[in-house]
Amino acid sequence: MREIEEIGNVEKRYEVLDMVGDGGQGDLFLGRDRRTGVRVALKLQKARDLGPESDFHWAGSNLLEEGSRMMMLTGIREIPEIIATGTRRGRRCLVMEFVQGRQLQNVLLAARPVRHSGNVASVIGQLCEILRQVHDRNLVHCDLKPENVIVQPDGRLRLIDMGHAIMAGEETSHERGTRGWASPEQSDACPSGLTRRADIFGLGCILLEMTVMRLPYGGLEERAEPGGPVLPADKLAELPPEFASLALWMVRWEAEERPADVREVFDRLRPYLPRLGSRRPSKRLRPDPTEYYRTHPPRL
Repeated sequence: MREIEEIGNVEKRYEVLDMVGDGGQGDLFLGRDRRTGVRVALKLQKARDLGPESDFHWAGSNLLEEGSRMMMLTGIREIPEIIATGTRRGRRCLVMEFVQGRQLQNVLLAARPVRHSGNVASVIGQLCEILRQVHDRNLVHCDLKPENVIVQPDGRLRLIDMGHAIMAGEETSHERGTRGWASPEQSDACPSGLTRRADIFGLGCILLEMTVMRLPYGGLEERAEPGGPVLPADKLAELPPEFASLALWMVRWEAEERPADVREVFDRLRPYLPRLGSRRPSKRLRPDPTEYYRTHPPRL
């Protein structure tokens, strides 16, 4: 595996342009390489607050670890390439490939509920293909949500933000992921370690969010508790029948009761994927994720 280039002062090499995202673990900026003019994405450590200096240094180390995890995924086209690390005004920074497109979150907000089977299968199917490559390298993403998925103009999905990613089976000492999309085993320390089934839970959450506009087990409104209903009765009744059993299987409370692998999920989606060479759906998302399967054969 190649080393990440350490460039020192980021501002000497890259012009920092607009802020495009504000996450819990860092601020995201659009930048430009002063030498080549190529656009890049800059993930910058949060500015130091009133907390102890040790917390600030810890956050910087975490950002560098994220860069190392991204390096482990080099060669996966759907994961942005990590270019370099450096500092900007004393804050650690990752320089990454800039991905053109719209957040899946915004694509869905304009169209939900998404009931067309080809649209649903194309989004979840592409994410299965990406996660298979991530899982094959023994990593768990741990933060699957529409905000961390970019839909490119050609309909291809890209998965971003490896800030919560962890090696499969590695013990965790604290909550990991985003409430609402994180699996129950991510909500606290997990001595046995997280597995790919945690990502399958997050993928099931996206499926429910698309089709019935609701996250399981109370979603963002309340902390999930075992034994509670997955969805209210009215939302259960709204689940598209072709995806209902799959969605509920993916978000089972106990990890071992979910699909063991994204291939199992993909096999259930396969009958609903658009055919190669078929026409675009009349009710399409913009950008249109069905274009990927209408122009490329499935890879799973």
